[in-house]
Amino acid sequence: MEVVDVKRHYTATDGNRVYGWEVVAVLEALKLAEPQLRCSECYGAVRLHRAAEDGSLPAHAEHRKRNPGCSLDDRFSGTKRMADAQLQ
Repeated sequence: MEVVDVKRHYTATDGNRVYGWEVVAVLEALKLAEPQLRCSECYGAVRLHRAAEDGSLPAHAEHRKRNPGCSLDDRFSGTKRMADAQLQ
């Protein structure tokens, strides 16, 4: 997956500062110190991976625990389902 949810303070569209989940690119999330991350579709925990030095694999995120019910998982079963342990 190329984007993830990051829990942090951000400015909402109404101009207020909010602490909550914000969708960011994996490359931006890699720059953060100790971010709390989740899949933006199934809300399961994810881990980040840097791009391969030889360019064979781009920076990306993977579920910590496989979720065949998430279309962003490489083992998607075809039926969407939220993660068993969702991060709130």
